[in-house]
Amino acid sequence: MSSTISAEPVSTAQPQRRTPRLQPAQQRALMQKFSIQDAPGWLISLGVHLAIMALLLLVRFQTKANKGAMFLDAVEDVQTEAAFDTTEADQVGIGAEVTTLSATSSAGAAAAAAQSGPSVQQTVAERVDEGFRPPEVRVEVGGEMAPPSDDFLTASVGKDGAGATGGGTENVSEGGLEGAIDRMTWEIAQALHHSKTTVIWLFDQSLSLKERRDSIADRFENVYRQLESLDEGGKGALQTVVATYGEGFKLLTDKPVEDVKTLIPKVRAIPNDPSGKENVFSAVNQLVQKFKGERAKKRSVLIFIITDEKGDDADKHLEDTITLCRRQGVKIYTIGNAAPFGREKGYVLWKWEDGSTEDVDVDAGPETVEPEALALEFWGGKGPDLSRMSSGYGPYALTRLCKETGGQYLIAQEDMKGQRFDPAVMRSYQPDYRPIPEYMKSLSKNKAKAALVTTAKATKIENIPLPRLSFPAYNDNVLRETITESQKPIAELIYKFNRLVDMLQLGEKDRDKVSEPRWRAAYDLAMGRALAMKVRSLGYNQMLAEMKGTPKNFQNKDSNEWRIEPSKTINAGQESKKLERQASMYLKRVIDENPETPWEKLAARELSTPMGWEWKEAKNPAIFAANTNQEQARKQLRLAEEQRKAEAAKKPMTAPREKPKL
Repeated sequence: MSSTISAEPVSTAQPQRRTPRLQPAQQRALMQKFSIQDAPGWLISLGVHLAIMALLLLVRFQTKANKGAMFLDAVEDVQTEAAFDTTEADQVGIGAEVTTLSATSSAGAAAAAAQSGPSVQQTVAERVDEGFRPPEVRVEVGGEMAPPSDDFLTASVGKDGAGATGGGTENVSEGGLEGAIDRMTWEIAQALHHSKTTVIWLFDQSLSLKERRDSIADRFENVYRQLESLDEGGKGALQTVVATYGEGFKLLTDKPVEDVKTLIPKVRAIPNDPSGKENVFSAVNQLVQKFKGERAKKRSVLIFIITDEKGDDADKHLEDTITLCRRQGVKIYTIGNAAPFGREKGYVLWKWEDGSTEDVDVDAGPETVEPEALALEFWGGKGPDLSRMSSGYGPYALTRLCKETGGQYLIAQEDMKGQRFDPAVMRSYQPDYRPIPEYMKSLSKNKAKAALVTTAKATKIENIPLPRLSFPAYNDNVLRETITESQKPIAELIYKFNRLVDMLQLGEKDRDKVSEPRWRAAYDLAMGRALAMKVRSLGYNQMLAEMKGTPKNFQNKDSNEWRIEPSKTINAGQESKKLERQASMYLKRVIDENPETPWEKLAARELSTPMGWEWKEAKNPAIFAANTNQEQARKQLRLAEEQRKAEAAKKPMTAPREKPKL
């Protein structure tokens, strides 16, 4: 504290006139001269009163001193409590406090309070309250239903050990659907511990979800048997509703029921919706409207969405659905698939009637509200297929609906062919789940973020095909014609890569102001990839011009094709060499700062391919031999076409399979 508080009491009484003090010899002479019997009555009375007053003053001074000491102790306690950890004032995860849906008159005050941290009074009060909070209920029924494993519980814990009270995404793919159902059972038990509860199961009617619906129906009876054995809340404490959605919405029960056995056959009999549409947010909206009376009955309402896609109507109904659910106190949970990293399309395994299988694409992502990664393929070189990496999070809209309402998105399945990442690592790279206006506002405040999203959108809208890498050369005329055709798209490609680099560089000065690991990794990766592509396109164009002007001679007489392959030699001038160093700097920074993440894998894949080019001769049995003239080439082409038609005529005609609408 800035001022010093004295423990000595400060008297407000009027000063009293002091009597001159006698010397010891004078006191003895006076005592010899007078005795108590000789003292007049008024003097004795005065002495008695003076003694009483002295005693009262002593008591008053001692009381003040005690109060001062108590006040000092209290101040020290408050100082100790207030200084326990200032970092706990930072937001970890997304809770109701940071997901306000509309501006209010107190927005500025709330923002200032959040920035400065809790007041001393609030901090002390919260510390005191902690001692009176009841422990969380743990479900243990004869060993049949154990509480969630440590993996489940740690998955819901944010950075620095702070609980993700606002809900979130839990990667439970190791336990699959069974693990997700166990977690849902635990959530129902938690709700029943506090109040009577109505559970609404909302099933996706798509063809791809048939197997998951049947699996849940298999577990229904066991789940409810375990919940009933808890004996929480008495008769009627747990009631259930089942509904479905696709293009439309339908209730399988007119009102909540207690006996779940009657629902199991209905779940198995849910018809497939061949439309391929999934209007999940509209369905949730209608359910909340239908059962909003449950709140008046003092019942909790939990909605469990069972799906494998992202939903088709988020643009129309997401914000309204969030507002309605929060107003009615309804929590939303989802058992779904992980979104593919930075991509809209995911894959599900489809089984045909003959037993064969095929990967069918579905709308499963991305995990962010706006694209935050460049939609570019890899050019040249070889490496792992990274197109099916898991983001480690659910699709944006459904995950945000769960978080905003205090529920959770549980990942029951990830693409088995795609690379997956440690949830503990990916927790630091959580997407921005704030309301979309807040997200857009953050873009306007940081040019690096804005430049990244704008550039990512451009690659999504514009088609950026990669040029060819092999050139038939059974004679020089064919080689020159092929090169001429390849020079046309490369000119456009150079223009597009120049634009991407220019757009990203508009935000380069604000890159160091970005604090979130996800945004830093995404910006560096985008800049590194765009620069690398620019270097390659310039070098490629230079190599084609040189070969067209002076065709190279084959060293091997059987060679009939030139192939352009990656090389460490940068052959497009000093400016390209400078750009190559810049690209390498960005890509290496991504690798160093973001280990074991999708950004690191993409940067390593890009950096593993040199940015220069070189010519290699090859023998391609599918084209003509070297030194074949034009007349011979036309004759051989005609014979090959006739042979192809003859072979096709021998094969039975089979209608192509029509992919199902999932």
